[in-house]
Amino acid sequence: MTDQRLPAGIEPSVVGWISDRFDAPELGWEVLSVGRSNLTYVVTVDGQRRWVLRRPPLGHAGGSAHDVAREGRIMQALGPTDVPTVTVLDIVDDPAVLDVPFVFQDYCAGFPLNDPDDLARIPEAERRRAGFNLVDALAAIHRVDVDAVGLGDLRRPGSLIERQLRRWLGQFQQISMREIPAIEEVHDLLLARMPDAAHSPTGLCHGDYKPNNLIWADGGDIRAVVDWELSAVGEVLSDLGYLIAMLTAKLDLTSIWVPRPGTDLPSVDELVARYEEASGITAHDIDYYQAFALWKLACIREGVYTRLVKGQMGDLDIDVEAAGAGVEELALQARALLGA
Repeated sequence: MTDQRLPAGIEPSVVGWISDRFDAPELGWEVLSVGRSNLTYVVTVDGQRRWVLRRPPLGHAGGSAHDVAREGRIMQALGPTDVPTVTVLDIVDDPAVLDVPFVFQDYCAGFPLNDPDDLARIPEAERRRAGFNLVDALAAIHRVDVDAVGLGDLRRPGSLIERQLRRWLGQFQQISMREIPAIEEVHDLLLARMPDAAHSPTGLCHGDYKPNNLIWADGGDIRAVVDWELSAVGEVLSDLGYLIAMLTAKLDLTSIWVPRPGTDLPSVDELVARYEEASGITAHDIDYYQAFALWKLACIREGVYTRLVKGQMGDLDIDVEAAGAGVEELALQARALLGA
């Protein structure tokens, strides 16, 4: 939406800060994303998109999932690397400007792949190359030397997979109002069958790497990787497994549209081979990492289902029963990938 009035989450003090800092007295606003994720606004000057402001959700009470300052610092650190990123101009943590931290960045022209109409902007003859660009950018993330770019402090003791298994099972047990034995069964399988840490390359993981978290150009090039909210240092093949899971799972289970391998994009085998070539990493145990991704999606979906049942999701047009039915199906698909 474009409006001369200030959108929710933006205060007059922010307008003053932008005007003083960039000598731009007449600003317009477009809201790109709302809801429970970080909020994203485009700032326009004379109708031209100039900057992007990203802040936590309204009513945010803290927590790493919406830590925009952390997200901004990661994007700043990746600026000199091969990872396509937006240009961060400032990370502001000043209550006199806004009551929550925000990231202010240059506008990056392009589009995410949210639906078939977006894909149609990439000529059919270029889509195979676009698919390889998808894994080339992921490989670039995984090649980053986190210490050299100043992100070594993102490391945490132990395995990222093990920490996330513990976290998501705990959240499932806390929020779920029903018995779904497959969730704990698959959790135990994933814990027991974790790939040997000695053979699992670690590095910077995006955490939510899929086509709609990239900014694309009409010709199929990738201009920027965005939405670094869930990034961490850990087993990088978890990113590859998540990407393949998102590209191949049933669309009604992931709740997002994605182009499909072998139809819109190269086949999964071709994508994996390209990743290995670009990253220098042998892609082992991919079924395991796909299973982990599907299991985690099942836990997230159960949280959505529970909040829907409790009427805590507003007026979202979501079929409650369909959302609930997908939880066990995702867990069972994960179990099948584990050969159980």
